[in-house]
Amino acid sequence: MYDTKRLAGGTGASFLVVALVGLIILSSGTAYAAPLASGSGFTVEADEIRSDEFLFYPSAGENDAGSTPVMVAEQRDVEIDGLRLTRTQDVPMMDGTMEISFTADETVEADQQYIKLTGLDAENAKFNGQVIDAQPSENPEQQFQQRAGSNVDPEDGYITDVEGDDPGMVQQDVEIDMVYLASNEISLPGLDVDVEYNSDG
Repeated sequence: MYDTKRLAGGTGASFLVVALVGLIILSSGTAYAAPLASGSGFTVEADEIRSDEFLFYPSAGENDAGSTPVMVAEQRDVEIDGLRLTRTQDVPMMDGTMEISFTADETVEADQQYIKLTGLDAENAKFNGQVIDAQPSENPEQQFQQRAGSNVDPEDGYITDVEGDDPGMVQQDVEIDMVYLASNEISLPGLDVDVEYNSDG
């Protein structure tokens, strides 16, 4: 049985993941497509995430247990307030663990994002022009999709007139578990990177 709260929340995952890629290659000022977690993944938290266009569908990803089901979020024109990205992992050649955290004290902006997530919780979520579509297809990624924003393409109806507008999706007080992020370009104003070591693991 699916956790409907986590499924609905997963829609906003892509907004947050983009921050990690940008932070990792901060010296270049541009984020590129890259796997961000070879282990169990990382967590993104945000006060609010906004995206003009949004697409959400099932796929597969990798974590420390091997292949795992994920939801993919693709988004355009993303804004993130109160970004905090964290990952806990073993320390090379040491016995303890380390927590790596990235925070931005101003609004993070990204043009396009591709995110694989395993769970999402949001205090509040709003979709503009939402369409959830279960359809026959040989491609599992196209058998179930959620769309919002100006990229929606609903079937012609007799009563309803579903049209997307911007922003397509807004989520507040968000926490997302992610395993992968790809972002074309991202800005991270007020960036702070912190590492904390725990000798007890």
